[in-house]
Amino acid sequence: MSDQEIEVERVYTIPLSRAWITARHRRTRRAVNIVREFAVHHMKSSEIKIDTDLNEFLWKRGITKPPRRITVKMEKDEDGVVTISLPKETKKNPEIITSPVDVKKEEGYPVQVVPSEAVGATPAVATESTQPPKKAPKSKKGTSRTTTKKKPKDSEN
Repeated sequence: MSDQEIEVERVYTIPLSRAWITARHRRTRRAVNIVREFAVHHMKSSEIKIDTDLNEFLWKRGITKPPRRITVKMEKDEDGVVTISLPKETKKNPEIITSPVDVKKEEGYPVQVVPSEAVGATPAVATESTQPPKKAPKSKKGTSRTTTKKKPKDSEN
């Protein structure tokens, strides 16, 4: 699209839940068709091209598990050709913290920004417990999968 000017550019979130109604071995193919139908309906063009990255994203989990919804960018050029691709920016994590801990000052108070990986993580410190270790519950008779060999009886003749 280097020669063509972009006439219309839009970002849509396409629900792909109808793909899960079809047979398991046709779901991702149906999801691709749903994306095409959506583009024809909303961009008013019959010429649709799906970007390679978008196609790989749809097929990433195989034919039986397409995504439930997908956010795409649709661009329509002067000739009426619609190109569907993944958007460059994501809304969920537009800003990534690169250093492990950033320190900011807001209103005179030091504020520590911790990356999301460290939130909820517990340090691996060995502590002594005063309680005795828990014993495994006894299994019911006949539920054990292991078999034991019976010892042969010594016969004294």
